[in-house]
Amino acid sequence: KMKKIYLIFFLFIFSIASAEKVEVEGVYRNTGDIAPNETCRLAKERAKLKALERVTGQVISSEELEKCSEVDGKSNCERNQFFLSSFNGEISEIEELDKKLDTEQLNSGELIFVCKIIIRAKVVAIEQEKDPNFDFDVKLNNYNFRDGENLEINIDLNEKMYLSVFQILPYEEKNYQVYKLFPLGNEANFIEDETFKLPRKNKYEIYFPENVRKKSIDEYLFFIGSRENINWLNKYSKFEDLKKQFINSKSLVKWKYKEYTIIK
Repeated sequence: KMKKIYLIFFLFIFSIASAEKVEVEGVYRNTGDIAPNETCRLAKERAKLKALERVTGQVISSEELEKCSEVDGKSNCERNQFFLSSFNGEISEIEELDKKLDTEQLNSGELIFVCKIIIRAKVVAIEQEKDPNFDFDVKLNNYNFRDGENLEINIDLNEKMYLSVFQILPYEEKNYQVYKLFPLGNEANFIEDETFKLPRKNKYEIYFPENVRKKSIDEYLFFIGSRENINWLNKYSKFEDLKKQFINSKSLVKWKYKEYTIIK
């Protein structure tokens, strides 16, 4: 599982750069693991990813997407990657310039759907100010969990900071998809120690989500270190709601995420 963990982190003071309009093409080949009508939607997701990459410089490789999708499924994986990459910029005013849905024959003789979409989008990058002295590292006690097993988190810091940790549940549809793990209640989140372990009390117990037919799924932990204490909510309905407050915080922030797998 270790090879499937993609750690991406950035440090920046939030300030909005000038908007840039870009034209990009997204291509998706449906190998039969999703419904045919999803092909063009995923092609558009890839186009939006390219638009963000063009302006912000952050690149998510096709290899990362494929490895992620081995467990989580292509549709869910691509949506998660777009959400996480979008913490570096805002994308808006998407105009669909062209869309073609065709079939393509593989060497095996199998026919698959292929969708190509060209979009024009306005992307506003979030400028970054790097500070190598403001950093932290995260390690989990495992990256593969069975239902009911406990999660432990070890954090190393090289500078004092306020720390918040969120659990992102992509398969939660009825309730909230983002829950704050730390701090909760009267827990203090100003961390002065060089090494820090969570949970401080009780347990973080991993549960396989109900009504999911897959044998394994991926979930995410999102870590935010900041110089100022940010008044985060304890839960957010969607990924995008966390992102909105994240961008509006206007504080010196560093973020990281960890991916882990739950096996039924």
